[in-house]
Amino acid sequence: MNIQTADLCDNNRDKKIEVLSSKFTNYGGLKQFSGQIVTVKLDKSNWLLLEMLRDEDGKGRIVVVDNSQEFFGVVGDKLMAFALKNNWQAIILNGYVRDTDETKNINVGLAAIGTCPLRNFEETQGQRDVELSFEGLTFNTGDYIYADNDGIILTKSKLM
Repeated sequence: MNIQTADLCDNNRDKKIEVLSSKFTNYGGLKQFSGQIVTVKLDKSNWLLLEMLRDEDGKGRIVVVDNSQEFFGVVGDKLMAFALKNNWQAIILNGYVRDTDETKNINVGLAAIGTCPLRNFEETQGQRDVELSFEGLTFNTGDYIYADNDGIILTKSKLM
């Protein structure tokens, strides 16, 4: 699928389109992606996200994860391999990633604010399908994301 976020913005001026901060970088192999989102709120550790990516068919959806920018690598090559195997389109993380030499070769989108080689081994609880707010945007399960090299846009309704 050829996604042009600039054209989507131009052609859908009548819809509310929001743009995620440009400080998010794609560390995954898939440079264009789109889909309906599922939200996950983490408390440092990635156990809930790991189980979801490993055990559930993503059906082409995108996981939007808020880790409150805790300075730990939340997603790396193992979680990306699970995401690819189980049909997840992309992961957008308000936090940090690791293993980026490997993640860039996995055909899943991975947008995050930076890298950190350290991970958290503490097993903490996360929440799924909750409203997330970061970088001035509000994300809910069921919203839509469209992304390319120009940016990541968020809408409440499907554009294409």
